[in-house]
Amino acid sequence: MDLDDAADILNELDDDVSQQYLDLLEEETKDALEQLSQYEEDTAGGLMTPQFIALQKGMDVKDAMKALIHNATSTEGIQRLFVIDDNGFLEGVVELKALIQARSPLSIDELMQTDVITAKVTDDDEAVARVIQNYGIYLLPVVNEKFQLQGVITMDDAADILDAETDEDYAKFANISSDEGVNDSFLKSALHRLPWLTLLLFLGLIISGIISSFEATLSQITVLVFFQPLILDMAGNTGTQSLAVTVRGLSKDYFNHKDVIYKHIFKELRVGMLNGLAIGALSLLTTTVFLTIIGSGEHEPVLIGLTVGLSAAVSLSLASVFGAFFPLFLHKINIDPAVASGPFITTLNDILGLIIYFTLAALIILNI
Repeated sequence: MDLDDAADILNELDDDVSQQYLDLLEEETKDALEQLSQYEEDTAGGLMTPQFIALQKGMDVKDAMKALIHNATSTEGIQRLFVIDDNGFLEGVVELKALIQARSPLSIDELMQTDVITAKVTDDDEAVARVIQNYGIYLLPVVNEKFQLQGVITMDDAADILDAETDEDYAKFANISSDEGVNDSFLKSALHRLPWLTLLLFLGLIISGIISSFEATLSQITVLVFFQPLILDMAGNTGTQSLAVTVRGLSKDYFNHKDVIYKHIFKELRVGMLNGLAIGALSLLTTTVFLTIIGSGEHEPVLIGLTVGLSAAVSLSLASVFGAFFPLFLHKINIDPAVASGPFITTLNDILGLIIYFTLAALIILNI
């Protein structure tokens, strides 16, 4: 196996069993695996492989080509060759294309790039994977605190990390456990989801409490119940859209400056207001026409339509801002913003929408 994969396997075993396997290996392989095993799994050191091609500083390109051919079968990639000095310090990188095109008596010192993007062994693996993705690096060198080359991280390993993080974020987006799999038993799946559903149940009780506090308003304008799902669904959908855009920006490290954050929140406010005005006007028109046809009791259809339209406009505007602000706030206090998504943001927007809807009904229709 590739050494980084073998180290992952050994880390899953008990220490005594792992040591039994290590004792059966050649000394060089054993030392490499023991070095890899000392790093945390979610760090660059735990992700890297020591199988790379290192060239000595000052080497002639002809000798460098011989070293490439000799070591090509025992390395994970040959797209980049790493130049080190006698003490293992990283001096630069030579791209494969440049080496193939070069001719002796050129030295690799004349070919290498000295401005090299690197990762430290203690760096977070997801952050390192983002660097590889953003810069399109096939092999990223990993160094220790002294800048000595320890290993490399391949693009396919980075892709695996990002894929795993995407799965985890998707699970959080739906408020289910990231440990739940498609092939899990129904009982295990149910137990994974039960804690989140229990929490959402208590949030739902808050909604019930809000509705009961407006019982007097509902008893006088029972027709309001017909349009309650419209307000809640539109606010929830708008908030989820804004949230999705914000969480995606956070995953790409887009919001790295206050000006960018303020600009994004202001943009979502304008988007929410524009959509709110459009949906509010349409709600006013359709609600008024609908109640005129079927009847609205003792209250004017246009007043109820105005209540529904204004509630939709205000709810959509605030839901957009809330959907953008809340994940940014959680990210600021070092809480994963993905947990704020899906059912959570929908439930919180339901609470906000109900308060706006019934308050406006009391003001506009009952003149309270």
